[in-house]
Amino acid sequence: MVLISAMREGATAARRLSELTGVSRRTIARWRKWWRSVFTARPFWRQVAATIMPPIDTARLPASLLERFAGDATSQVIALLRLLLPITGGVGMQAA
Repeated sequence: MVLISAMREGATAARRLSELTGVSRRTIARWRKWWRSVFTARPFWRQVAATIMPPIDTARLPASLLERFAGDATSQVIALLRLLLPITGGVGMQAA
């Protein structure tokens, strides 16, 4: 969900993502909507966003958030997933 949602937008990109992953374009659109509306409305996001300068471009979530983490793409995704642990039931889980 994070990676697919972070990919470029547009009808061509959505169609290509759908073809590559087997995830429907409607599902991809729903995931993007979740990042930009549901996620950003949560207290967790407001707390995190307040600590990041310059502010994250919420219209480009989660890509704009991934870009704030150092390292290669794998390191960035791992850092984002660690950030999201408190809202995924992963609080207190040990990192592998």
